[in-house]
Amino acid sequence: MQIRLTVLGPRGGQTEPGGRPAAACDVLVTAPAGTALAAVASGLAAAVAAGEGPAVLYAESERLDLQRCTLGEPPLVDGAVLCVGAPAEPGPELADAAAQLHVVAGPDAGGVHLLHGGQIRVGRSAQADVPLDDPDVSRLHCAVTLDPDGRVTVEDLGSTNGTAVDGRALTDRPVRLASGSLLRIGESVLRLTTGSGMGGVLDTASDGEGHVRVRVAGEGAADGATVAGTGAVGGAWGARAAEGSGAPGFPAAPGAHAAPGSPGSPVPPASYDSPARPAASGDGVTQHAYGTAEWGASGGSGDGARGVAESPVVPRQGGAPEAERSRTGTPARGTPLPRGLRKRGGLSAWARRLAGGRGDETAREHGAYDEVHDGPEGPGAYEDRGDGTPPPEPVPEVWPDAAALLLTALGPGTRLWERGPGHPEALAVRLGTVDRAAPGQSALLPAVPVTVSLRETGALGLAGPRERLAGLARSVLAQLAALHAPTDLEIVLISTDRARTPGERAAEWAWLGWLPHLRPAHGQDCRLLLAYDREQASARTAELLRRLDEPETAAAGPGEARPQEARGPAVSGPRTVVVVDGDPGSAALREAAVRLARDGGRAGIHVVCLAETATASPASPVAETYEAACSVSPAFRSCGAVALLSGDVATALRVLRAADGQPAGHGTVAVVDAVSAAWAQRFARALAPLRPDGTGGGHARVATPLPQAARLLDELGLARATPASLMARWAAAGDDAGALGGRAWAVLGAGARGPVVVDLAADGPHLLVAGPPGSGRTELLRSVAASLAAAERPDRLGIVLVDGGVDGRDGGAAGGTGGGQRPGEGLRACTDLPHVGTHLAANDPVRMREFAQSLTAELKRRAELLGRQGFAEWHTGRAVAGRIVAPRGAPDAEAGGAAGAGDTEVPSSATLRLRPPGAGARPDPGPPLARLVVVVDDYDSLLAPALGSPGRPAAGSVVRALDAVARDGERLGVHLVAAVRGAERVAETEVGRRAGLRVTLDAPGGEAEDAAPGRGVLGGADGRTTAFQAGRVTGRIPRTATLRPTVVPLEWDRMGDPPTRRPVRELGNGPTDLALLASALDRAAREVSADQVPSLL
Repeated sequence: MQIRLTVLGPRGGQTEPGGRPAAACDVLVTAPAGTALAAVASGLAAAVAAGEGPAVLYAESERLDLQRCTLGEPPLVDGAVLCVGAPAEPGPELADAAAQLHVVAGPDAGGVHLLHGGQIRVGRSAQADVPLDDPDVSRLHCAVTLDPDGRVTVEDLGSTNGTAVDGRALTDRPVRLASGSLLRIGESVLRLTTGSGMGGVLDTASDGEGHVRVRVAGEGAADGATVAGTGAVGGAWGARAAEGSGAPGFPAAPGAHAAPGSPGSPVPPASYDSPARPAASGDGVTQHAYGTAEWGASGGSGDGARGVAESPVVPRQGGAPEAERSRTGTPARGTPLPRGLRKRGGLSAWARRLAGGRGDETAREHGAYDEVHDGPEGPGAYEDRGDGTPPPEPVPEVWPDAAALLLTALGPGTRLWERGPGHPEALAVRLGTVDRAAPGQSALLPAVPVTVSLRETGALGLAGPRERLAGLARSVLAQLAALHAPTDLEIVLISTDRARTPGERAAEWAWLGWLPHLRPAHGQDCRLLLAYDREQASARTAELLRRLDEPETAAAGPGEARPQEARGPAVSGPRTVVVVDGDPGSAALREAAVRLARDGGRAGIHVVCLAETATASPASPVAETYEAACSVSPAFRSCGAVALLSGDVATALRVLRAADGQPAGHGTVAVVDAVSAAWAQRFARALAPLRPDGTGGGHARVATPLPQAARLLDELGLARATPASLMARWAAAGDDAGALGGRAWAVLGAGARGPVVVDLAADGPHLLVAGPPGSGRTELLRSVAASLAAAERPDRLGIVLVDGGVDGRDGGAAGGTGGGQRPGEGLRACTDLPHVGTHLAANDPVRMREFAQSLTAELKRRAELLGRQGFAEWHTGRAVAGRIVAPRGAPDAEAGGAAGAGDTEVPSSATLRLRPPGAGARPDPGPPLARLVVVVDDYDSLLAPALGSPGRPAAGSVVRALDAVARDGERLGVHLVAAVRGAERVAETEVGRRAGLRVTLDAPGGEAEDAAPGRGVLGGADGRTTAFQAGRVTGRIPRTATLRPTVVPLEWDRMGDPPTRRPVRELGNGPTDLALLASALDRAAREVSADQVPSLL
């Protein structure tokens, strides 16, 4: 177990410019699960030079018991902050605040400030109670006062640019600030929320290894259950449906209504399409608005109808087939909405106020949601409501602001990771906000989000001065991490621009390493998906380019997925967002970045390219700024959408589409949404220990290089083989309606996308393994036998073993995988499996003839039993017969004394005669017919036995019996797995002609790195091939040296290097994996009373 912690020294209350506390050290703790904190306490104290004496550790303000606190259990989980010597300042309790002030938009968004009563001042100065890094905010801009009666007022403090509430400028007197109102100061927007309508918190459970498992409420979206029109509700919000919807959580199907911009449409077309790109082609840069069912809803009311108002219906955007149709009166994306709609949110830095602990009640606050609020409508709009009506219930936004994201991470809230691969807003990010005029009204709709969909644009370029550019990049990545699970999205950082020092780059991006999305989950050879030098960058780009070069991806051709096709269902694995910060460095890295930005979308790879430039201004027009960005980062020109910071203080953002390497049109000008480094640290640490509950196996795995060796038990998922786990597998096999008669699943080993499994019943019926001496084919046969046994009960699957290589010409267990075996005994190690009823070594002519006769007799018995039916058809009939209730017998059946009569007819008298004993019983259909798998090693030695071989006189009879299996076994439920030295040796035999699955093993090379046997290719009848490394099952139990708890400083700039692996050795005198598995199988078979298939000898 490894967990990452931050240790604060006695002076940990101070902070550095990057948002990190002074006297702090990030450490990596390595220890076995269940280790007490006392084992590493001294190491933690030494990390910050805390001095001599016993270590005293605190988690926030709680002193930790060194003996009772366990590493890996809360609070000692990944990302935790510990204080040495003195407790940290207690963090704020969100549940105790009567109201909250959220900074929902602007260059310093994301702040969550608690109002406990009295006056707080908001401004740019450090003396302000709510400091904002916004150049357009005065030093002391306005004051917000919470009265004892709960009334909140705001007054301007003589600011330069003025203060507005919901678009209404304030005068020199205080005005009422109602819940949900938007407070505009400078370029920042703040929203007041109250303690009512707080959101839910997800259930969590510690896994004991430093992680907290989360049952994500939005998992339904990951399965594609969300339809266009539900907005961000996904699975988390789908429980409440609009009235008239066809199913809970789904809106009614859209009708055939006029599209926006067409005759009769009440909504004008969006005006930001450029002449260079027709509107019909789709636009990845969109301006979004949202509202409630109060406007434009065709049915439903209140929160239940929000799916209509929040609908991400995107005419001309092509998010989904349903998205090309519009509801009556429903606004299109990019269309401004009138007042009375749910207000949006923004971003900023709460960590200045929350530098201490994380509250347990965080996500219960309703800051993760937005309230329905009607804006001021008259002079009395800010007065108290005379009827005492409570504020309306909060409604979730489609594009949550940074304050909502922070509260969601701290909770964790119910919106965490709500966007699965099928979500209509997956990979959509908001970059800023803009005030838009509402149709038919003179007032402006404030702070409408401007968003970009990475699935539609393929790649996104961001350019501007470094400080503001970094804040925008943090905001974009935080949205992706909060709304997409690590199983659906991975984030890769490439920051190798030598214009800045490695220390500067590592310090700026240190917050990113805490996110679980940077953990390598697909075989990448690193500890985190980071690259701070060219060697690391070469490794990261090679891993990504490998996905582009896969056959199914390369078939699309370069550039064919730009941009709309980039999001199509062809991407089966998780998506990847690659952050390319500045110039990658070498020519090869620049070329790789350009290719990823241009073609990555068709493989689910999306590049976010950062380029440090001057702001776009009249002195530096957009075209010049764009060219400057392209010169800094060549991949910038391949981005489908770009966002250029502009204005004198770089708080404006111009979002444009790009076509053919040039910006198209004038784009959209918005106010940037950015967050601070301190906010990002707080957000990332909250997500650090969280993991989705479950395997996340809803999509295919990303291809990885084949390992040099593979352990079969690991590929089977039985690293700890227990009878309980095996019985669970057998029970699942018994319930599998598609495997009537028993499963015949064999795991061959490790492939590029996970274990390579063959189904002999569905894909075979027979498997032929060919490989030269030393290739490891005997070990592969052992693995096949072991995996077959793990997949099915012994009374539903029998295994017959035949060792044909008794002449010693092939060395039996080639490749050193079964050293010590005599010729002809390579498969004897498998006889301990309870499924193995027969083992034949081809060295005794008498036993060989007996075996051939018994096998032939078994085939005849099965043919007579099945008749004209096939094996699966016969079992289907048995299953159906077992569910049919016997019909009632005729009234005179009992009088005739017929056995098996039905219910007796009730006579006219009052006496009821009972059913005769056994009258309703059905005849016993007999024992089930088990599948049979015949595993033959060195089959070609039986075809052409050597002169003097003891089994030579009877080899022909065995071959004829095996030919009969190859010819008739598919219908009779008998499968053949045969190994030969070369496939050409059996090309003209029944086995060679009827083998639907073929494995070709490579000869081990002379170099040490290629010397391991078992590398091969699986070929099917359809011509497709799969490379794999054969699993080994006769190896001893692996072990490492004794794992002692260690504490080492965490070097973020080296986390992209390959991990240092502890040397693994095998227990020389311990049991093999095969012996362990056989023991567990035997105990499981006795537990379920599964009898072995009768022996043929």
